[in-house]
Amino acid sequence: MCLISQYNQIANTLKERIKKGDYVAGQHLPSQKELADEFHTSRVTIQKALDELSNTNLILRRQGSGTTVAPNSRSTLDILSSQYEGTTKLFEGRGKVTTKVLKFEIRLPSVHEQERLSISDSTPVYDILRLRNIDNEPYELDHSIMPLSVIQNLTEKIASGSIYTFIESTLGLKIGSSIRKITADVSRKNDQDYLKCTHNEPILQVSQTVHLSDGRPFEYSQTRHRYDKGGVIVINNTLSSNGLQI
Repeated sequence: MCLISQYNQIANTLKERIKKGDYVAGQHLPSQKELADEFHTSRVTIQKALDELSNTNLILRRQGSGTTVAPNSRSTLDILSSQYEGTTKLFEGRGKVTTKVLKFEIRLPSVHEQERLSISDSTPVYDILRLRNIDNEPYELDHSIMPLSVIQNLTEKIASGSIYTFIESTLGLKIGSSIRKITADVSRKNDQDYLKCTHNEPILQVSQTVHLSDGRPFEYSQTRHRYDKGGVIVINNTLSSNGLQI
């Protein structure tokens, strides 16, 4: 058996164990040596298998404290607060993402949008509202504001797919960091119409400003989720007195 197929097989076996609850959230996985003995392979192969699980956020690896199952890893709709790679890429291999563009227009920015995107009042922006579905079920309403000075040649057709893929693959830009604020709200008319929420049903709202790797902000967005369609996992590796506002 070749090395690649072996570590993929091991990764799939471990994924199934996590899915079935053999390993629960917060539980340490067996050591690399123990896994290598179990699967009759080398620690290098085990490391590659664990890399696969880490890349899909199923496990947490910390030097000196071993490898643990990520919080809520059994929910395919949960996302880590550190993730900002876009819904399509985020759910790759976990569910089919489809997008319906509800609004696509170009206009001048509000004062609030100018502050979040560090642009002037004369810089036009894309105003995009999209319904994102996972396996044909409504998952989120995504309202994105992007400056034309940074993101060029965006169209409604492109917005019906993955905007982030367009930014990286077509425009050749690299997505960097994001700052997020997570709040609770009650459902509004759009939530009730598109997310199939009832009146005053809870909504999870994530507001974020996303930057390119060179530091330029390129998106200010507010994304609204049904309360029963997963959550946002926050993992604190260190304690800090620094605060961020959005």
